[in-house]
Amino acid sequence: MKLLRSLKKNKIIQMILSYVRIIYFFPYLYYVSKEKFEVSSPLETVKKISSKKNSVTRFGDGEFNIIFRSKGTGFQAYNEQLSNDLKKVLKEDNDRFVQVAIPHGYNSTKIDRFRVKTFWWSYVVRKHRDIQQFQSWTAHKKYLDASFTRVITELDDRKEIHLVIDGIKKIWQNKNVLIVEGSGTRFGSGNDLLKNARSVSRIIAPAANAYDRIEEIRASIDEFISLQDDLENVVILIALGPTATVLANDYSVKVQSIDIGHFDLQYEYLQKGSYDRVEIKDRYDNEMSGGAGYSSNTDSKYKNEIFSVINY
Repeated sequence: MKLLRSLKKNKIIQMILSYVRIIYFFPYLYYVSKEKFEVSSPLETVKKISSKKNSVTRFGDGEFNIIFRSKGTGFQAYNEQLSNDLKKVLKEDNDRFVQVAIPHGYNSTKIDRFRVKTFWWSYVVRKHRDIQQFQSWTAHKKYLDASFTRVITELDDRKEIHLVIDGIKKIWQNKNVLIVEGSGTRFGSGNDLLKNARSVSRIIAPAANAYDRIEEIRASIDEFISLQDDLENVVILIALGPTATVLANDYSVKVQSIDIGHFDLQYEYLQKGSYDRVEIKDRYDNEMSGGAGYSSNTDSKYKNEIFSVINY
């Protein structure tokens, strides 16, 4: 299984798969024509998050595998309670506080690069029963775009990419930011991503199987929130895979909570002059072969931002 995951991360294998997946194009068109929901574009998504100050909880292929196939991701083993928690988020009618986000590829790939298009053509066709079941479970008909955090390597229009990046940065402008992240994520460390934030604090959780420690993570978030005088100016950014999907929903009533996913890694690729994945030596990158090995962080600013560490 590890060998298979490693092969899938190989760029040559990915290119070959992209051309093989062309066969799914017409079946994809058929299935999306039957869908009954709308997904905002990445740019529309970040504008809504900034203007309405809603929380966002994201569902992608990993979360759907946990819910519908009792299958874990590369960094989160399957857990029945996690599956139940994810189902609960989908079924809750909580639009006032939190918006559910799914990939725009579930009903359109017009704005994507070729390899991304073909991935979603294949995915939607092969998993159409999961998507149909998802539709039957939830009353939601309009969604934000879960892929807004991955635009740098996935969107075709580079002008739009930079508009989305600027929009995302506005979410935490002049805010007190709490980052809940896996060990090695180092969101915004060593780059200017959080330059416009008023303050930055961090809770460091396990990089793998974070859900197993979710009660400790919740306790640490609760402690942080209890120390804040003005929750209107607090934003929680959560980068913890499927656990982030659950936590963003949990805290949406109290404070704006964003399931921010891989956005920092994407931003790091761009800082290195690339619109594709490249090696980031001081970050944990589960999507790159060998990405679990990374150099130690000697950034004193990062260390001073740590509010708590959940042992891993």
